[in-house]
Amino acid sequence: MGSSMSLPRTPIEWFMLGPLLVVLNVVVLLATNHPLPTAVAMGIFYGFAMALVLVIVATVWNTRRESGDGADAESAE
Repeated sequence: MGSSMSLPRTPIEWFMLGPLLVVLNVVVLLATNHPLPTAVAMGIFYGFAMALVLVIVATVWNTRRESGDGADAESAE
């Protein structure tokens, strides 16, 4: 596990975790005694917000990793 370690997926594929995050958020909100309509609305909003954060983190990770590979190639010359 060196610095050439990459993410197992592309950034947009991380957004596919959105529905899973929505369901998990709804379950947690229902477990904390939120009413069903509120839990669903908040779960949808926060689930997809979390998925968007994952996309941003994955994009930054891939961009930094790719720019790091280019810098290593230039320093080897």
